[in-house]
Amino acid sequence: MEESNGIVFSGRTTSGRTTYFIDVRQAVNFRYYLTITESRRVSDNGFDQNRIFVFEENAPEVRELMNRALDEMEKAGSGRGPLPEGPGSSRHGRSGKAWTDEEEDTLRKGFAMGSDLETLAEKLERSTYAVTLRLEKMGLLDRPEEPDPGSTSA
Repeated sequence: MEESNGIVFSGRTTSGRTTYFIDVRQAVNFRYYLTITESRRVSDNGFDQNRIFVFEENAPEVRELMNRALDEMEKAGSGRGPLPEGPGSSRHGRSGKAWTDEEEDTLRKGFAMGSDLETLAEKLERSTYAVTLRLEKMGLLDRPEEPDPGSTSA
């Protein structure tokens, strides 16, 4: 096993604005551990990261639990059919990418001219959800009111 700076294995997968890194490293005491890092874009310049560490003495139990959980997830989803396309799918070519000044300008002008969200989303290769969030962030669309958790609706 070739190691560089204590790294034995490194891999990643991305879904929308979230990237998962899975690494196996060797600690200074020559023991091995696994890290699973979730890195989520929270702004155009910032990320929120969460890490899970699995030490080699716990690996067999964690592997067994993960295998069982993944088997159950596969069984639960098998009758549903294919997943719908969403913001992380290839249908939205710009999904997870930072908004450019040009895209915001196109969005601002299109919205001012009365284009509907679906048309703007298609033009910008974004989901309607992403377009709605960006319009809210730009102050062009009001966020819906959150219902008061103490109130009752009739």
